[in-house]
Amino acid sequence: MNQSVRRAITILEYLAQAEGPKGLGAISRELAINKSTSYRFLSTLEEAGYVRRESDTRRYSLGSKVAWLAAKFLEGVDVRELARPILKELARESGETIHLALLDRDEVVYIDKIEGQQAVEMASRVGSRMPVHATALGKVLLASLSESQWQRYVSEIGLKPRTPNTIVDPGAFFEHLHQVRKQNYALDNLENEEGIRCVAAPIRDHTGKTVAALSITGWTVSMTLEKVESLVPLAQKGALAISERLGFSHLEEQAPDTDNVHKP
Repeated sequence: MNQSVRRAITILEYLAQAEGPKGLGAISRELAINKSTSYRFLSTLEEAGYVRRESDTRRYSLGSKVAWLAAKFLEGVDVRELARPILKELARESGETIHLALLDRDEVVYIDKIEGQQAVEMASRVGSRMPVHATALGKVLLASLSESQWQRYVSEIGLKPRTPNTIVDPGAFFEHLHQVRKQNYALDNLENEEGIRCVAAPIRDHTGKTVAALSITGWTVSMTLEKVESLVPLAQKGALAISERLGFSHLEEQAPDTDNVHKP
């Protein structure tokens, strides 16, 4: 990489991670770039709008042009397109079917699917919808919302049994969602469909908001309880990789979302 471009990027990344505006001396010292060179780069970046300098303290911080760049990037983001290579790799590593889904109008909607190596295909299709409370994908997505949204879901939609394993008691369901939120994944142990188990993990955007989820799903003949639990790290790793492509930093603190609908 061109050295000048590299230094400009280093300065921008430094200011992005700084807890507040920084003076020329601190920037020069911490980045090991002499003052005159640092000043030259900062002046150019300031003139272009990517850095701003406070008139009173003469300290530097990111400029408004950075927000414009970020917004233009996000306008063109297609979660499905960004996720697909990672979903394919998950299918290859696990041998199971991979789903990518969003939460829409209190239902899980599949937006992508990569078939695994099972002899019998699953009935799920891109565009099909599933109940939130009985699926690992749905539980991960719902757990990211505020607890008032959990209560609204139960009161308006209900916890209708899909199989004998579906959690239908509100108290037990809320406790389960707390655990899902804490552990950053959810399991579906024959709760939505007999013969199928899966593990799901949340996908977050640049703000830390859960915007989608992925799952690794298989028939019980191959997806034993031991296997589904062993696939948790793989699901989390894949979800994090997609999240990072959306601008998420795993170092950021995450807070529950407050919106009750995520639209495709």
